[in-house]
Amino acid sequence: MTGHASVRRSLASGVVGALLAGSALAAVPGAAVLQAVVAYDGAPGDVAGVPGVKVVATLPALQMAVVRGDADALARLARTPGVRGLAPDDAVQLTSRDDDDENNKGNKNNKGNKDNGNGAVLASAGLGGGAGQRGAGAGTRIALVDTGVSDTAALNRASGRLVDAVDASKVADGKPVETGGTYTDGYGHGTFMGGIIAGGVTKGTGGKALGVAPGATVLVVRVAKKDGTTSLSRVLGGLDWVAAHPDQVDVANLSLSHTRPGKGYGADPLTDAVDKVRAAGVTVVVSAGNTKDIVGDPGFDPLVLTVGAADLERRRVAPFSGSAVVAGVQKPDVVASGVDVLGVLPSDSVLAKAKGTTHLGHGLYRGSGTSQSAAVVSGLAAIFLAANPAATPVQVKASLRCAADDLKGKKDGAGLVRSTTTICAGEDGMALDGSGDATGESSFDASSWAASSWAASSWAASSWAASSWAASSWAASSWGASTRGKTS
Repeated sequence: MTGHASVRRSLASGVVGALLAGSALAAVPGAAVLQAVVAYDGAPGDVAGVPGVKVVATLPALQMAVVRGDADALARLARTPGVRGLAPDDAVQLTSRDDDDENNKGNKNNKGNKDNGNGAVLASAGLGGGAGQRGAGAGTRIALVDTGVSDTAALNRASGRLVDAVDASKVADGKPVETGGTYTDGYGHGTFMGGIIAGGVTKGTGGKALGVAPGATVLVVRVAKKDGTTSLSRVLGGLDWVAAHPDQVDVANLSLSHTRPGKGYGADPLTDAVDKVRAAGVTVVVSAGNTKDIVGDPGFDPLVLTVGAADLERRRVAPFSGSAVVAGVQKPDVVASGVDVLGVLPSDSVLAKAKGTTHLGHGLYRGSGTSQSAAVVSGLAAIFLAANPAATPVQVKASLRCAADDLKGKKDGAGLVRSTTTICAGEDGMALDGSGDATGESSFDASSWAASSWAASSWAASSWAASSWAASSWAASSWGASTRGKTS
């Protein structure tokens, strides 16, 4: 899929400018001050030098900036040579569902993979290999782009396996990305994901590790405020740090989902960012989202390792798990346990106190969604890389796909994941046994991707006229009210 990046660059700024200067802007009051994300090929000064445009934050590793200006100023910016695209700084969120949804019906009496009769599944259940074993994933580092992580008995800073990297939660407010602090989790989502990825043995887990790779180190990349709200610029701020520090990161976990910006699937700020992170040598693992027959953003990017949710008890794809064919590429790539997964929450977090959240004792809770599934696969990626430290993101993705077991139906991608340390493809993604492309990327349709990109009128017009431009909507809505309910 060598044409992916070149297609994006060929969408010239003149096209973007013409679209944004046209009817799309007419719906936005000229006096309104708007906040946007701009991507450029030139120097940052080219953006800062446009009259009426204020640069709020720079994201140099991504070649992006957060800017403010009225409609006319942003239209001028869009026409500036070297500008690849301009996008509203709108909400990024994770959604949740109620405990009593159809996916949980009938599970109460099932024991199979459930842990100690509490109705929850250990993250390592059914994975085999070294998953969940002491020291699994040792030496690898996973950047958890989320709400922060608080210390728990399963994973804490004192162990040396939880390290604070960066706080990008204030980027949208015009404040710089912060390093050198302690980035705890007021909401709970990031702590839950951290436990699934690398949590150790704790009370209530039957003497087993809570996480898939309990030897791995989690790097905290906080991109949300204490109430769990976030936005495009905040997530990009976190990814900018990852892209700038690939020597410190092996895997980036994004258990989040942004609504796709148009009817089709194409390049936009988040796909642009995760492509740069992968190009830097970091394996990017993203949740597919929890909307049936749709894949969220950036999970629909053909290059990332996209994960859907599976119900281990019924050995099927969870009904809520997102899926689609994106520019010829089937998404998700794989599915992983995503129904009633056992995790931990800080007792004072929003999720722990939310109505409908069931405390199982010892700080443990159940959580369902493709968020949990992505965290499981990030743990597997860590185990694979611990055994194969020189493996590329292409080889990680291909090898986990090769090791997956096919499920019934067509929405599981390559199938249900299993732990593996066997490389099955070369750096070009072609299977070593000669069976063809192992990444699923060779079917990429460049023309379809380009037609739905952020330079296309179907995307720009609807976005610029949307209510997301209102100042009140710059902050995202809550990432969910219930941990056991599904979070993206």
